[in-house]
Amino acid sequence: MRDTAFFAKFSINDQVERLKRTMTRSSLSWWGKQCDIVKEKSFKPSANDIIIDDGIEAMRQWSKQFPLHDKCWVFARGNLDQLVLDSIEEKLEIEPVFFFSRWRDVRTAVDLMTGSTTGYCDVDYEGFNPAHHIIKHDPVDDAIYDAMQLLYGVNKE
Repeated sequence: MRDTAFFAKFSINDQVERLKRTMTRSSLSWWGKQCDIVKEKSFKPSANDIIIDDGIEAMRQWSKQFPLHDKCWVFARGNLDQLVLDSIEEKLEIEPVFFFSRWRDVRTAVDLMTGSTTGYCDVDYEGFNPAHHIIKHDPVDDAIYDAMQLLYGVNKE
């Protein structure tokens, strides 16, 4: 799954300066508590960061590789990703990559499929152990873990 995942890190400076987006103390505090690998990948500015317009266009092109890309569901853990992406697309006055009716919540699906009440379940897939294969809050790993729960989720016993 990692080799087909999409990841783009948007320039924080571009977002703040050009788009007038803001950061909250609570967000900065949350990032400060994450492991160094995750902070390096997702938070700390780097030369590889791209402007958000280019990132959204790259996401749009990436999604086109999948059959029925314009009709399939888009899963996220909660609605923050959808709210942020919708807000940015509106600010840039561009067509949404994923229209609102396509978004689904991983937590709800996992709870309905497995009887969980936490949005998490065990994964019944030989050789997969989240403790060994997933770095918590790494965006690609989080997506992989959610996909594994949706595909191979079982009730926690």
